[in-house]
Amino acid sequence: MNYFKYLSIIILTVLAAGCGDFEDFVVTDKPYVDYTSVQLYVGEHAGDRGSFQLVGSPAGAGYVWTSEDPSIVTVDQTGLIKAVKEGLTSIVLSSKDDKVIIDVSVKEYIPLTGFDLSTNSVIGFWQETTRVFLTPIPANATDADKIEWTSSNGTVAIAYNNGLIKTLEEGRATVTAKYGNIEQQVNVWVPAPPVKMDKSGWSVPGYNSNSNDGTIGYSSQQVGDGAGIPGIIDDDLGTYWHARYGSPASAYPHWFIIDLGEEVTIAQVGMARRNNDGRGQKGYQVFTCTEDGATNLSDPTIWAWEDQGDKSFNSGVNGIQVVAMGNFPLARYVKVYMDAKYRGDNDYAMVGDFSVYIFQD
Repeated sequence: MNYFKYLSIIILTVLAAGCGDFEDFVVTDKPYVDYTSVQLYVGEHAGDRGSFQLVGSPAGAGYVWTSEDPSIVTVDQTGLIKAVKEGLTSIVLSSKDDKVIIDVSVKEYIPLTGFDLSTNSVIGFWQETTRVFLTPIPANATDADKIEWTSSNGTVAIAYNNGLIKTLEEGRATVTAKYGNIEQQVNVWVPAPPVKMDKSGWSVPGYNSNSNDGTIGYSSQQVGDGAGIPGIIDDDLGTYWHARYGSPASAYPHWFIIDLGEEVTIAQVGMARRNNDGRGQKGYQVFTCTEDGATNLSDPTIWAWEDQGDKSFNSGVNGIQVVAMGNFPLARYVKVYMDAKYRGDNDYAMVGDFSVYIFQD
């Protein structure tokens, strides 16, 4: 019995000593605030943006509100903070044994006086998205992110407040970007799929059927081999245009101009090689010009050509290879330019057909 008596004493002593190794558990009265950070503004245009009401809980508790820098913001014991000048500081809500910190940033309020859009016209297809970029005036305007975007026809196009426009079905809509009484509009068109343009009204400026020399409309041709320059626009893949190889032989760059006969909105262009001949060009560049841009019909070198970019071309396959025109230009004249970087297996370009695909209302 004495054994168990002494054992019990030892166990109680050990337990008592062990409990002394742990700190007492303390429950603190931690406050809660409905915001962890606040943005305020100063300046003559700041209006009600210069103050903000914070709410601490539980209501009625003996908490204390303080500002770490009253020269930037002040706070009263209801939690109402007011901006004084630009800067960064914190508001502290304290209990007797805990606290919570709210970060506060104060900036000068810069009024938005206007804005520019990257484009005022969008052409899109079914379920496509196009981003219209907005540049605020001035660039550091405070409410640049408060501009609202709306669409006049939500079945044709949807507008989002980041400038993204989603086109849905054929038709037209007007997207409006607005801030107060400042607004700009974007005309949205969702056309029917493009169609191949009829070539009956096409021509090549300066065409001369009796010479291999270049004219204002093309770099050269080889009369008697293929159909000459008209072989490009005759809708016959069995005919072709061949750059001059008779003396003196031509070399890259090669080019030609097509007068479409009227202004059209171009969606795509297509080129075909000379059938069963893979020695020709391996790419090309497209330029377009409006009627008004063709200021002197006898000198296309001074026209207002718009660069529509480089287009890929596989000289190893027959048939039309269609590529998109990303900007959907309005044009009457098309210039196809084949620089030396597109040189094929010899010095000569060869084209079996060139076609244009257009939008129609």
